[in-house]
Amino acid sequence: MSSTPPVFGPTYTIPCDENATPLAVVAVAITVTREQLRTALAAGHAEMAGQPPLDDIDALDVRREIEGHLAAGAIVAVDDETPTITEPLTPEYTAQLDAAIDRAYTRPAPAPRLPQDPRYSQGTVTLHTLDQGEVTVPEPAWCVGHDNEIVGHLADLTHNGPAATAGAVTARYGRIPVLDDVHITQAPHAEKQREPGPLLSVRLEVDVNVVPEDARHITQALRVSILRIERAIADLAHLRGERR
Repeated sequence: MSSTPPVFGPTYTIPCDENATPLAVVAVAITVTREQLRTALAAGHAEMAGQPPLDDIDALDVRREIEGHLAAGAIVAVDDETPTITEPLTPEYTAQLDAAIDRAYTRPAPAPRLPQDPRYSQGTVTLHTLDQGEVTVPEPAWCVGHDNEIVGHLADLTHNGPAATAGAVTARYGRIPVLDDVHITQAPHAEKQREPGPLLSVRLEVDVNVVPEDARHITQALRVSILRIERAIADLAHLRGERR
C-alpha cells in the first residue's frame, strides 16, 4: 500500500464568480501527479505571459498558480454543464436540490450566550447548564463565584480562586504582563481530564526585545512572580492536605 502524499493548501480562497454572492467555501482535497502539477503550472504561467520568470516565483506563488488553474478548470467545466443540467429540472426537483445544499452548506445558528444566574447556599451553588439543566454542586470556599460567567455544559463548570498578576514597565512597550495569571482552579466534572482536587493555573507571558534597564524591570517582575506563585503553591498544598 502506498503512503499518503504530503498535503499542501488551500493556499488562498479562489472566487469562482466575483459578480455573484458566494454561499460557501468548498475545500476539496485531491491527489495529483507530478505531470498534472507541471501541466497546471505551465498553463497558469503561460496565461501570465511567462512573467515573472519561474526562478523568481516563491513557493506560495507556485501553489497559487497551480490551485488557481485547477480551480478555474473545475469551475469552467461546471459552468459549461450548467445549461444542459439545469434547464430540464422541474421546480420540485430544484427545490429538493436546494434543500440538500442547505443541509450540507448552512451552519446552524450559534446557541445564544446566556448569562449565568447562580444561587448560593451553605457550601453549594445552583447553576444552569446546557446539557443537564439546573444542577446544584459543592462550592469551594476559595472560589470567587460564577456571577460573570456564561451558561455552558456541566463538563465546563470550573471553580476559580482569586488571581494574582505581576507586570513590568518598559520604555519601549509601556506596561507589559509578566505573570499573566496564577490562581487555584478545579473542574470537577471535566470529561477528558477530571480534576478531583484543586490545581494551580499558571500563565506567564514575556516575549519582548528590550534595553538593559527594561530587562532589569522584567527581572524584578519575575522575582515578584515567583513570590506570588510560591504563595499560591502554599495555599494549594494546604487545600490538598499536602506537606512540603
